[in-house]
Amino acid sequence: MKKILFVLTVLAVSITTVSAQMKEGRIVYTQKINMYKMITDPEMRSRIPEFRTSQFELLFNEQASLYRTVPEDEAPDPFANNGGDRGGQRFMFRMPETSTFTNLTTQTQYESRAMYEKTFLIVDSLKPIQWKISEETKTIAKHLCKKATTSVAAQSVRMGGPGGRQGGRAATADTANKASATPVAQKMTDVTVWYTEEIPASIGPDAYAGLPGAILEVDMDNGANVTTATEITSKYAKKELVQPTKGDKMNRAQFQDAMKKIIEDMQKGGGMGGMRIRMN
Repeated sequence: MKKILFVLTVLAVSITTVSAQMKEGRIVYTQKINMYKMITDPEMRSRIPEFRTSQFELLFNEQASLYRTVPEDEAPDPFANNGGDRGGQRFMFRMPETSTFTNLTTQTQYESRAMYEKTFLIVDSLKPIQWKISEETKTIAKHLCKKATTSVAAQSVRMGGPGGRQGGRAATADTANKASATPVAQKMTDVTVWYTEEIPASIGPDAYAGLPGAILEVDMDNGANVTTATEITSKYAKKELVQPTKGDKMNRAQFQDAMKKIIEDMQKGGGMGGMRIRMN
């Protein structure tokens, strides 16, 4: 009789745990980038805050996810708690607004990016990330998380992710097929993430995914670029979880070629590529 009661108790706990798992919802992330690791010029450093903070949100269900920038129109002055105005012009870096839709069934991403007064629609398949899972745990946004690590090209980390874009981007299969056959030695760096099985969806910030649960934190280059979940809810705008369709359609390799040309043209003209800058 005791054995029967024990089995029934275990089953009840298991059923409760499964029912408590989130299968759809919204996760809000805060991304904190150490600008001084990218900018070493003392004069330039004196005109910018050490850390650049942005917010993103991830809407998801069992079929798809949408990772996008949270508008910064109401964002506080980053100099307010950073010593105030230290003289001269102050620079505020604003990242381009992005919206990345992932079809979880086909593992295809549709990314809409508004840059240089133009909208791009990048469509490409995802390349699986090789994760090394650890039993180490910590709690993020009231969810128990496990640790996993991987390695990406160092240049990509400086730009924000494994494919070289702010916010993170894994190299895609289509792009990899177009890469040169000549091997090029690249410096690699570690990326540490924390994921929770309490949200059994293989999702995360941008293209960081492929784990048995939602990724709630991504730490690139030992704290140089950290994205952490701050709010998790089962409520979300379901009508907004849709695939973007507007913009010049291209794959990842074509987009990288387009960006290279735009930046080269801007540099020739004395402009500043990559980031949108506001001077106060």
